Amino acid sequence: MLHAGRCLASALATLLVALCASGNALAQVGRAVWDERYEKARRALVAGQEAEAASEFDQLAASAPTAEDAQRATELAEICRAKLSARIDASHLRSSGEMTLLYSTAFIYGLGTSTWVALLTQPKNVGGAVLPFALLTTAAVGGVSLADSYRPFRRGVPQSIASGAYLGLGEGVWLVGIQHAGAARRDDGSNWDSKRVASVLWGGATLGAIGGGVVGALRQPTPGRVSFTLSTSLWGGLVASFAGAALSANEERRTEQAFTVGMVGYNVGLAGGLIFAPSVAPSVARVRLIDLGGIGGGLIGAGVYSLALGSADSRGSLGAASVGSLLGLGFTWWATSGMPSDPPKPGRALSLMPSLVRTRDGWLATVSGEL
Repeated sequence: MLHAGRCLASALATLLVALCASGNALAQVGRAVWDERYEKARRALVAGQEAEAASEFDQLAASAPTAEDAQRATELAEICRAKLSARIDASHLRSSGEMTLLYSTAFIYGLGTSTWVALLTQPKNVGGAVLPFALLTTAAVGGVSLADSYRPFRRGVPQSIASGAYLGLGEGVWLVGIQHAGAARRDDGSNWDSKRVASVLWGGATLGAIGGGVVGALRQPTPGRVSFTLSTSLWGGLVASFAGAALSANEERRTEQAFTVGMVGYNVGLAGGLIFAPSVAPSVARVRLIDLGGIGGGLIGAGVYSLALGSADSRGSLGAASVGSLLGLGFTWWATSGMPSDPPKPGRALSLMPSLVRTRDGWLATVSGEL
């Protein structure tokens, strides 16, 4: 009986040792597999594959052999998510091309502002004439640099500011053209002097830049959409102006009518660009190619008409240029239809919350939110 008990105890001890050895072997195998997966996830992180690495580190943290391993995997998963968030934020920032356009526009705006100030003040010496150019041009370019350094512009905002300045300047050009053409027709000396002309052009560019900045901040359009709107405005004005001059039989009023029709076409093109740009979403490169097609079509149309007629007829040449520009724009639009579009980056949409608050003297309407 005693011998049987000893045999049973020995068998149990042997079984226990075998089970412990098997458990240690399984633990070592599990540890090796975990270490291999951890190293693979770490290599994915180093290679820039943060999304895949974050998911793998989360799984590793849940199945970690020790608490220290779980903490290590969790920290690396957080690092992956932080890098992903930073990359997404960077994709919503302005490009170097946009900033180049804005800097050049700021330089031109500074020169225009300096000219406007010089015309208003009429300095008596060279120093007084040069000082506004040095100060205002530097201030315009430096202001853009300071604003972008403090908080980088969002994608599309620099393009909106620059295009808004040019669109506002265009409104001023059409308005001055209409006024001068009317004054020339009446021959009553009512044409605006240089001070008023400069004020109209400067005011249009300033209001346009402010409006473009507001639209860019609220809507966050892509650079391609902004370029498309600027292009439709310019071509709408030019084509309508050429056609108006060609169809006007009254020589005395022809120039005035051409500028008036051109201003209408300019604003119709502006409205059309704002309406259709989101659905079309062209790239900046495609818009530039279409612009080249319009320029080429206009030159070819006017040239072919002049060669066929054998003499220079201004009305016919302008009409041919109008038709040629439309054909060139249409052809290049069709030819570039296969180019990649420029859709907006996915991100947080603008959220504004209107509210009505009762005060002691009445009601106060407010709008709150985050841009």
